[in-house]
Amino acid sequence: MKNGTSLYLDLVRFSAALAVFLEHTREHTLPNFGGFWEAHPFWNFHLGSYSQIAVIVFFVLSGYVIAHVLATRETTPLEYAASRFGRLYSVVLPALLLVAATNYLVELRFPNAFPEFASLGAARIALHYLGTALFMGHFWLWPDLEPPTADPMWSLTFEASYYLAIALFVFASGRVRILSLVLLSVLAGPTAVLLAPTWLLGYGAYHVRRSRQMDAGFATMLWLGFTILLLLCPLVRENIRYPLPFLRMPDKHLGELLASYAAAIFFAASLLAFDALSDSAELHLRPFTAVIRWLGSMTFALYLFHQPLLTFLSVYRIVKPSVAPALWVIWVVGGTFLIVITLGRLCERSKGAYKRLFLSMSLGVSGATR
Repeated sequence: MKNGTSLYLDLVRFSAALAVFLEHTREHTLPNFGGFWEAHPFWNFHLGSYSQIAVIVFFVLSGYVIAHVLATRETTPLEYAASRFGRLYSVVLPALLLVAATNYLVELRFPNAFPEFASLGAARIALHYLGTALFMGHFWLWPDLEPPTADPMWSLTFEASYYLAIALFVFASGRVRILSLVLLSVLAGPTAVLLAPTWLLGYGAYHVRRSRQMDAGFATMLWLGFTILLLLCPLVRENIRYPLPFLRMPDKHLGELLASYAAAIFFAASLLAFDALSDSAELHLRPFTAVIRWLGSMTFALYLFHQPLLTFLSVYRIVKPSVAPALWVIWVVGGTFLIVITLGRLCERSKGAYKRLFLSMSLGVSGATR
């Protein structure tokens, strides 16, 4: 992968996570800062749509990156599985622990903070945590309820399903491949199948970019054009409101699905265009390489950690928003970023340990079955 394209992917990845973070920040600050958001109607109205479009951008990015690693370094099922295990669980397990801890502390102060979830009982609550940890939270027949403040994890059900599906396609063959993919599709359900093209567009874009070249000037115009179209995708989501109750997405409407397809097409096209001008773009990005890489490494932690932290810091505040609004915002938003940075760094360093753990477990199982 070209270095300029890799830097661009890190910037886009962080921007997408930031869009989700800003939407949840808006939700948390709306009760106390409604006047501010009303004074900025564009962001007040569109942030939610952009946060959902950001998830589709993640899917396209994921497909693109997985195509790259399968083509270059993760060339065996064991290498691929170990890397995916390390990437996901190095952040997902700490995130679930954080969710459980902060939800418990919030309920100590406000016992009815999460009434719908608390009414399930201890056994079913544990089952939902387990289902989320196993990336089954939005499977077709699974109850559609993540733990409170774990909303962003809905997309990981589909992400993990696509990881598994492409592994079956690449490493399996014959009837095993077909039957396994059919079984996975049935288990994951129609939403995962309907969103799969968004992920596959990224996967395909990686392979197409190696066989297609274009002039840098033409590529720049294409990149700008498709980026603008991507930014207009919320209009589709917000204006087509025909309900599709079977969807397992935050917005169960046809507009959400169509906007997802449009966003995936436009972003994949812009990615192909950018790759053609990657070498010249790298000259401008190179001075900021360290910062861009650091932002990219914090993306997954920001995506999964921010919701429970925003909730916790809003409850355990050092000052009332009505008394010192600026200080309250610094406490909630700044505190969330500070903790994300701290925990995210630890999670990033632990990827190798999780990968080694998976490899040792696999070798142990393999040795025991001989």
